[in-house]
Amino acid sequence: MTSMTFQRQIVATTIALVCACAAVPLAQKGGSNLFTDPSRRYSIEFPKDWSWTIVEGAGEALSTFVHPKKEAAIVVERFRMKQVLAQGEITDVFAQIETDVLKENQPYVKDVNARVVTQGPRRLVQIDYKRPGIGEPGKVEDERVRQFSFPIGGSLYRITCFSLASQFNRYESTCQWAAESLKSAEELAGKK
Repeated sequence: MTSMTFQRQIVATTIALVCACAAVPLAQKGGSNLFTDPSRRYSIEFPKDWSWTIVEGAGEALSTFVHPKKEAAIVVERFRMKQVLAQGEITDVFAQIETDVLKENQPYVKDVNARVVTQGPRRLVQIDYKRPGIGEPGKVEDERVRQFSFPIGGSLYRITCFSLASQFNRYESTCQWAAESLKSAEELAGKK
């Protein structure tokens, strides 16, 4: 088992439980916080009442943001890339690579749908999928997950949002809003 797979399992086990709450992003209600990675590798806005933590392991740290009732979560990862991708190079080929990595790290995913989207000035890959949830046998509901993959400069940022499949619509706009708030290390340093 790779350290990334282990980290994702820890995060999923820690935060995926049951349902309810806000369909409108809390930023629209004036209730948001700004998280800036301690190494200033990125920043992201998240709902004010959600808790955050940093999970460290063998690789780069993950930042997790969890709904107060543990109904939904957002995980932010950052990786250094060996090759810098220009916006024009974020194509279906990159989407397929991200899908292959996802399936390698999480072999039980299903209903995987990857596409290249434009978010403001950025092109990115959005991957929607389901994965087995956590709970008692016979009572387990799948989780619905949306991953945003942002290649920016020499870094790849992945923002992964998830909840129980039956509750995902409640958190979809919050996930979108959080992903749109991402600022890369370059942006934080005023280079973009």
